[in-house]
Order: sequence, then C-alpha cells, then structure tokens
Amino acid sequence: MFRRLCLLSLMLLSLNVFAGPEPTRFGDLVVYHNVFNSTMLQPEIAANAGLKRGPTHGVLNVAVQRPDGSAVDAILKGEVRSLIGQPVALDFKRIQEGDAIYFVANYTATQRGVLLFKVDIQSAEGSMVHSLSFQQEFFPDDQ
Repeated sequence: MFRRLCLLSLMLLSLNVFAGPEPTRFGDLVVYHNVFNSTMLQPEIAANAGLKRGPTHGVLNVAVQRPDGSAVDAILKGEVRSLIGQPVALDFKRIQEGDAIYFVANYTATQRGVLLFKVDIQSAEGSMVHSLSFQQEFFPDDQ
C-alpha cells in the first residue's frame, strides 16, 4: 500500500510538471517529457522509484500516449550530455500505476549549465524509432 501511494505521488508530481513543454507528436504517438531536480521528490518516493536524490541529481520523466490518451508501454533508450561532455546513457525505469505508464531516469550534473537530451522511443519491439531531442538548463540545488 505504501509503495503504491509513493508511486501515485510521483505520478501526480509528474503530471503537474507536465504542464510545461508542449507534447511532441510522432505519427500516432504523443510524447510528454519534463525534467526536474530530484530534491523535488520526497526521499521515500525517490527510493521507491529507484531514483537517486541529491543536489546534483536530476530526473527526466517521459510518458508516451496515443492521441486518445491511452498509455503506450514504449521502449526508451537515451543519453544526456553537457555542451562539452561525453554522452552518458540514461537508465529508464518503468513505472505503472493503474492505466498510467511513465518512465523516469536520473542524470547527474555538478554545476549549472545546459544539458542536451536525446531519447529514442519505440512503441513496440521492431517498430519505427522516433528521436526526441531537447535541451534543458540544470541548476544544482543549494543544499
């Protein structure tokens, strides 16, 4: 029960933060994404989701849906890098709560700067790969 409440809290947080960027459309897929500092999560929520929490850790949250709003159990692979750094693979964790499915991944940045994200998304094994690329400025927390 506690685990389900923590995951639900993470999902609700993600939905509130999804109010930011417009979704990206790839044919019949609608992709929502947001990035936020991991310290926005309560420690027990982060732990239950398998996420690291701290002033230099961020979270990428991705949800893939059909235009009718139904969740897609997609396959995601991605990477993040600074403007001058090497790409670092993102380890996505699948979270499902009821009919909602979303994917979260930690990333690390030790100083303020622009990060470049690239996420490859497939609706199913063997289907077309769609690439979502965006940049986000990261501000480490002062803790």
